[in-house]
Amino acid sequence: MRKSDELRNPQKITRSSKRARAPRQQKRSRNFNNKKIEHNGITYDSQTEFLYHQYLLKEPAVKTIEVQPTYQIIEPYKVVCKRCAGTGKLPSKKTGNPINCSLCRGKTKREKGGAIYTADFKVTYIDGYEEVIDVKGGPVTDVFSLRRRLFEAKTGIELIIIRHKNNEWIRE
Repeated sequence: MRKSDELRNPQKITRSSKRARAPRQQKRSRNFNNKKIEHNGITYDSQTEFLYHQYLLKEPAVKTIEVQPTYQIIEPYKVVCKRCAGTGKLPSKKTGNPINCSLCRGKTKREKGGAIYTADFKVTYIDGYEEVIDVKGGPVTDVFSLRRRLFEAKTGIELIIIRHKNNEWIRE
């Protein structure tokens, strides 16, 4: 096969051309194909979460339900700027004179935002007992296990995991 034929017909593979690669598979979403549901102005991350909220509304022992409460599990913190190595100054590309680092703005340290955990529900019962609940429809990831430990260490509250199996709500 001549080079000109190879250019006209790129589908043919010759010994001299590279091996054809298999098409890349798309990454799966982190929510295990859950679809968000909106009901009465509240957006739920999954249908299972929505169904559990409906179940809680029918429970006579439940006083209040807070949907998607947020908790600061890692406070904002400061780190030494990597670009200027903590000096706050860099030489100008044009003149060579020291100017403020654009990454830390000349302050020598950068502030990182920390981490926030958003639970599915915070439920308060008539007797005053409070629970923080996370509804799971799929497998628990390594990231969730770490966030759960950070949440429990920071707040001192046990995070309750709820699953829906065989038309029952199971607490883990």
